[in-house]
Amino acid sequence: VNQAIMALISTDKESKTEGLAAICYKRTLGNPFFLLEFVKLLEEEGLLHFHLGLFQWKWDETEIGSRTASTENVVDLLQRKMEKLSREAQGFLQCAACLGSSFVDDTIKLIWHHKKNIYEDSSEAETGTEELLMTMVEENYLENRE
Repeated sequence: VNQAIMALISTDKESKTEGLAAICYKRTLGNPFFLLEFVKLLEEEGLLHFHLGLFQWKWDETEIGSRTASTENVVDLLQRKMEKLSREAQGFLQCAACLGSSFVDDTIKLIWHHKKNIYEDSSEAETGTEELLMTMVEENYLENRE
């Protein structure tokens, strides 16, 4: 985990990242996917940030430890992140999840169009399929393999 953290923040000082790596390991158990998601979440939450004046990454291990202590693992953190999405975006991800680990854009568009027709009078049907798909890819909820 420490080697991965060192690579992510571009440092070769192992001792500099040991504390952060220990917290990351505790939350992710070394799972590479969870590790990357956890580090992204730390950055999104402002717990890990790049200081332009010093030209290096900065973090406060005590703050990270206390702000992430209520979660057993990164799955809980990802769930909380997804709960912040609009109902429409959550519904879109649910449709995508039903399709499995990979699918073509036309399939999700067909399913989402059908779902939007069901909820025609609902505020759930506000955003276009292309826009939702693009947002989900940009936010790393879905992966575009084109």
